[in-house]
Parts: sequence; C-alpha cells; structure tokens
Amino acid sequence: MTTRKIVTLLVISLTALCLIGASPKDYPLRPVQLIVPFAAGGGTDIGTRIAVKVAEKYFPKPIVVQNVDGGGSEVGVSQMVRAKPDGYTVAGFNSASITLTTMRKASYNPVTDVSPICLVVSDPRLYAVRADDARFKTAKDFIQYARGNPEKLTIGTSGAGTSGHLSILVMNKVAQIKAKPVHFGGAGESKAAFLGGHIDALAQTYGEVFTMLKEGKVKVIAVATDERMKELPDVPTFKEAGINLVISSNRGFAAPKATPPEIVDKLAEAFKKASTDPEYLEQMAKMGLPAKYLGPADFGKLIKEEFDIYSELSKDLGLSK
Repeated sequence: MTTRKIVTLLVISLTALCLIGASPKDYPLRPVQLIVPFAAGGGTDIGTRIAVKVAEKYFPKPIVVQNVDGGGSEVGVSQMVRAKPDGYTVAGFNSASITLTTMRKASYNPVTDVSPICLVVSDPRLYAVRADDARFKTAKDFIQYARGNPEKLTIGTSGAGTSGHLSILVMNKVAQIKAKPVHFGGAGESKAAFLGGHIDALAQTYGEVFTMLKEGKVKVIAVATDERMKELPDVPTFKEAGINLVISSNRGFAAPKATPPEIVDKLAEAFKKASTDPEYLEQMAKMGLPAKYLGPADFGKLIKEEFDIYSELSKDLGLSK
C-alpha cells in the first residue's frame, strides 16, 4: 500500500472517530439538512430560503434546504422526527404541522415529539379570488354565492389538515354554507391551479398571495385577523362579515425530540441574529412575509397553545381523531 493511500485512510478514520465522539460543544462539524415540508414556491419555502441564506452568515457550516412535500407537511416533518437527534436534520414546523394532528391520526405528536428551535414568521390567513372574477366584490358576495351553490365554490389549500383547510371548515359551520376545500401539495401548486381557473379562490396567507396582489392578479375579500391589516386597510376582517375566524400561519423550525439544548440554541442563535439583519428584513418585506422571532422556549409555548386551540376547534367541528 502506498504512503499516499495510508495517509488517506488515516484521515478518513480520524474524521470518523471525531464524528462519532463529537459532543454538542463541537457542533456543527458538517452541513445541516433543513427539510421544507412543502413543495417549492410557496410562502413557507420562500421564507425559509431567505432565512437560511442570512442565517448562514452566523452559522459555521452550510444549511442545505430540501423540499419534502406531502400530507400537508406530515411527510417532511415525520422524516425529521425519525432522524437522529444530533442537529444535522431539522425541518420547517408550521401551524399546518400542528393542525393536521388534531384532525386525523398522525405519525407524530407536535408537542412531545419535537424540539422547538424558533419562530420566524407569523402570517395572517386570508381568502383571495381572481381580480377579474366579477362574482365576488365583497365577503358578503362570497358567502351568498356559496350559500346558493352548495359544494360548487372551490377553495384551494396547501393540503388536508392545514390551517387553510381548517379555516374553510370553520367558515362553513359558522356561515352555514358548503364551500368545497381542494387540497394541493403546497401553496405553489394551489396558486397555479387558481390562476389557471381550476378553482374559485385561495385560503392562503398574506405572504403567499403578496406577489399576485402586487401584480393585480387577485383581490382579497377578507382576512382572518382581529383588526384590519395595515397592509390591506380596505379589506374587512372575517369578523366584520359575521364570521369569528382568527387564524395565522406561524412558521418556524424544529429538531427531533432529545436534540441536545446546546445544539438547539446554536441553531436558534443563528436565526435570531438573522432576524435583525437588514438584508433579512428587506427581503422578507419584499415578499410580504411578516417576520417575527421567538426563541426555543417561547416557540414551544406557542406550539402548545396552537395545539390546544386547534384540538378544541377540531372537536367542535366533529373532526377530532
């Protein structure tokens, strides 16, 4: 065996030993995989890529984004939950990742099976229709059409069990209508179907319709907030239309349960620094994504609060597993 080969084998062996014996203090020794549990092109995907690009300034190794869509985020989140809790596989963790577990039997528990890293976005839910659709000028028009045409008003969501799906079910119950949810693999897919005229409306977030709104392709008929949004001062809330619906899409990141706190904190710190970076704030504003940072403990509290709220809501709607 040549000297060069011997040296190469020694380097490989030493590297392997270092990785095996590495402690949380040594983290990270290699790139981190970050799973986006939705298809490319939606608000979650875009916001994640902006956050990661800036966070890498403050993190010693690359953060590699991978889209793993399916099941309204369950497929990607489940892949993260099953991964080794060493900080090298993390995932986007949204309100959708919580709501789906309250509506059906899921492969993970959003409270006990993950280690929250941080929240980065809190994006209000809304309903949008095509700008040239003369049927809908107001939320009242929207409701009246649905009431007079049961199962014919089609509203696209990013997947079954998402907060968009849940918002439709709440509206149906409160307004006593039968709008039809149509599920897609992510916001990008639902927007394509919407713009192609295959569905009537979108149950998305401000960030997900922001670009279409700027281009004059959509009009927003109602927002699921307590008060009107400053960005959309002329758009009424659902409450103004007589529907008690307040839902935001909260988006952050999580790691598998039992991930060492030191590792979680290192990841959270990188995103915390990114959250005040001018580049990050500018890019998020351009995309219409309302940035909001919460650290591991506070994000964990928010996850528990959402789980409790959506569990009760699903029970009221007769959807609980």
